[in-house]
Amino acid sequence: MATLLKIENLKAAYGGIHALRGVSLEVEEGEIVSVLGANGAGKSTLLKCISAVMKRTDGTIEFDGKPISNKPYEIVEAGLVQVPEARQIFAKLTVEENLRVGAGNRKDPDGVKKDFERVYAMFPRLKERERQYGGLLSGGELQMLAIARGIMARPKLMMFDEPSLGLAPVIVSQMFEVIKELNQEGISILLIEQNANKALQISDHAYILQTGLVVRYGTGKELLADDTLSAAYLGE
Repeated sequence: MATLLKIENLKAAYGGIHALRGVSLEVEEGEIVSVLGANGAGKSTLLKCISAVMKRTDGTIEFDGKPISNKPYEIVEAGLVQVPEARQIFAKLTVEENLRVGAGNRKDPDGVKKDFERVYAMFPRLKERERQYGGLLSGGELQMLAIARGIMARPKLMMFDEPSLGLAPVIVSQMFEVIKELNQEGISILLIEQNANKALQISDHAYILQTGLVVRYGTGKELLADDTLSAAYLGE
């Protein structure tokens, strides 16, 4: 498999606080890779740097064999899409309009039409709510919409930032099934998740962050079998 995302010695800071202190990781084509860690470990900062919404202070990021752009819209056009924490949909736009925003950079109307059919088949609830404003959706529906909006950009790699946050257990299970389905369709996944157990169950590989550094790396199965992991690194 070819390496799709390659990060080397990534550093970032908020003022004098070093959030990332030299993170290196890779995501190969077709993989699900999780990044786990306690609150404050640097997980969300990592995604912000990849998406170019936060400036890194050092290190390199390559996507699909090329240095990544410093312009978020060019990163999306290249095929790297983030499903952000807290959904961040447009509350005053309808479900359909939010999805059209996701497809905003595309120039293949026939393909966009097919992807509308695809996401509505994946999330029938969104089809039912097609004309409803985003701000009126439930938490689970908001997460469905955030994922569907990302799909509309036709990504090669989707980055998920805490997709299970604040959701009921039955919806959490559904979200993880969706992530597996997307991966089976050929989309690579980089997953930031507090629910380490569920994340490791579906991950090919995983990295454990602690205070801005990678402290553990292994396959999902290897880390899932490590009984010391939660107490040592995940704040559980």
